[in-house]
Amino acid sequence: MTGTGGRARYLWLGGLVAICLGLLALAAWQLVVLERQMRIAATENMIWVFGQTQIEALNLALALSDEAAPQQIQTRFDILVSRLTLLEDGPQRRFLENAGVSETLARWRSGLLALDPAQGADPAALRAHVTALVAALRTKASLVMSHEWQSQATRLDSLRHLHLLALMSVLGAAVAGLGLVAILIDRERRLMSGQLDHLRAEKLASDLERERETSENHRRFADLIAHQFRTPLAVIDSAMHRLTRRSGGPVPPELISEKAAVSREAVARLVKLTDTALMMSRLERDAVLPSLRAHDLNDLVSSVIDDLMATAWDRDPARIRQSVQTEPTVALCDPMLTAEILSNLLRNALLYSPPDCRVDVSVFQSRDCIVCRIEDRGRGMSPEEIECAFDRFYRGSGHETLPGSGLGLTLARDLARIQGGDVTLTQRDGGGLTAALYLPKDDVA
Repeated sequence: MTGTGGRARYLWLGGLVAICLGLLALAAWQLVVLERQMRIAATENMIWVFGQTQIEALNLALALSDEAAPQQIQTRFDILVSRLTLLEDGPQRRFLENAGVSETLARWRSGLLALDPAQGADPAALRAHVTALVAALRTKASLVMSHEWQSQATRLDSLRHLHLLALMSVLGAAVAGLGLVAILIDRERRLMSGQLDHLRAEKLASDLERERETSENHRRFADLIAHQFRTPLAVIDSAMHRLTRRSGGPVPPELISEKAAVSREAVARLVKLTDTALMMSRLERDAVLPSLRAHDLNDLVSSVIDDLMATAWDRDPARIRQSVQTEPTVALCDPMLTAEILSNLLRNALLYSPPDCRVDVSVFQSRDCIVCRIEDRGRGMSPEEIECAFDRFYRGSGHETLPGSGLGLTLARDLARIQGGDVTLTQRDGGGLTAALYLPKDDVA
């Protein structure tokens, strides 16, 4: 439905509703008028009044014929005059005028008043006048009855027509209302269809964006493999090449130990990178199910620090200072996943801090969670870089030459969140960064 066509339909149906309502109002007004007329007609009761007048005329004629007492004749005369007077009052007069008998009755009344017995009128003349009046009333009664029946029939026809008009108005308004409802339903259907199309378009755009991100992640992962795998492999190859060049004579044990340590560290980096990539893949497939138990986070931190010092041959144990609190620091967590988080955060702190700078680690309670805060004194990151730090494969400016996959912080945050916790990164006062791990506190402890 185009906008112009829709407006035309609305205007047409709205006009139809207005016309039907106008006709309904007109019918209601006509019904009120007709009801008022019928109420007036009910007060006329012309057949009854005419009948009473005829009866009184006959009574007077009978009294005159029987030569009744003058007082009785006068009474009958006065009653007949009152009946004729009643026919000339209000609605009765209007009815008789419409029937065409009003002037005739007025003449008969005037003639009757001229023969008033109280004025000494001739009884014979009065009897003759009354006898003629009875005959005239009999004739006029038929006309009055016929006219009243016609009036009633006309009123009934008007009432029927008004009922029909009201019914047609109601039906027309109902049809127009149904038309408006149909248009509104069609409009709502079109709106819903448009919304569905919009949702489909948004879903398609989201799918395309997700596909683009997946493609970009694959490209970055390929670059990561090409760069991060090449360096350890080159170190191992160089160490092996150095040893093979001494094949002509005995190789000093010190050289063997040195090259073996270099090779082991390179292999450890490869294993760490592979483990990180595998863990990210499992997280994407929701294949990592944490086993939450109560553990003292201080103990987990100490264990992770010991493991780092045992595998990192160029690390000085004095570089990490752990502050132990007296308050309970029991968290509800998965120890293996939490150790992976702490290992990533501590490796980053050691990697991006100068060799002569210390890394501070503290564990404490904060409301309903246990917090492990790791502070380094490296070059830090800008607020814009911190916002992107948890994106996959993101490396801060100036860090491209350092070993790393750009997955450590992403993995740490995802592992924390599936345990009901989180990882944050903020600037440290005085330079460097502060990484904080939040884990739920064990309520039993």
